[in-house]
Amino acid sequence: MRPDDDKEGTEPMTEQTEGTRALRVAHDFYAALQAKDVDAFAGLWEPDAVYRVPVTPDGVPGEFTGRDTIAAAVGQFFTLFGDTRITWDAEPMADSRKVLATWTMEIDLLAGGTYRNRGASIFRTAGDRIAEYTEYVDTAAFLGLFAANSATAQRFFALLHDRDIDAWGELWHDRGTVSLPQPVAGLRPRIEGRDDIVAAYRRLFAACETFDAELTGVHPAVNSDAVCVQYTLHAKLATGAVYTNNHTAVLRFRDGLVSDYRDAFSPRPFGEVIDALRQRTS
Repeated sequence: MRPDDDKEGTEPMTEQTEGTRALRVAHDFYAALQAKDVDAFAGLWEPDAVYRVPVTPDGVPGEFTGRDTIAAAVGQFFTLFGDTRITWDAEPMADSRKVLATWTMEIDLLAGGTYRNRGASIFRTAGDRIAEYTEYVDTAAFLGLFAANSATAQRFFALLHDRDIDAWGELWHDRGTVSLPQPVAGLRPRIEGRDDIVAAYRRLFAACETFDAELTGVHPAVNSDAVCVQYTLHAKLATGAVYTNNHTAVLRFRDGLVSDYRDAFSPRPFGEVIDALRQRTS
């Protein structure tokens, strides 16, 4: 056999091996996402890899450069996710280093609700690692994920209306805070920690027969996790009095949970609530 024959005979095997590796990397990529395994996910990337996306949370195309940056960015998303279900199909491309994958994704969000998306991705590999990854997704569905904070804010008040303090407490980060922008006689200006917040609201609800928050505006902030909620509160108190006041609240979020709540309102009408609280504790 001639030397040239050896070379020609082994070259297709080299391409086949390279293509097999590339397919395995794509499968490992989705398996790591589904398992929310940040370490396994990080290990799939070249140190100077590039991850391109059609849209960022700011609504514009973007990219992440470098393995550590990519892993950190995806890890931030993992903090929002509960059970994650992904189906995918990967096919080799003409360039044996490249793989085309199509996928669907369904994720239970820790703050409530389900995120669904589907798309296609192109991998360019270098050996057993990803050198370049370009993703195409339903951008409206992706941006809707960041509207989840608005949905959580609305659920926040719906649970108060239902007087379901246990479920309401589950919306809070364990280091959450409640604060008042202006002093209100008889109220603590700041409450820290989920347990203390829930206990304080249990005492408040003991003084109220009804608690109805009529939302008049829910406004997510641009380039921020903050949501501003305007509402009119109607509450029938245990004393028989009726409390009505206009409130403006700002909710901040961490890991998909409420981490800070600031409520501004006219303090004078709130005196009726303070009287009811005092009667309950006297």
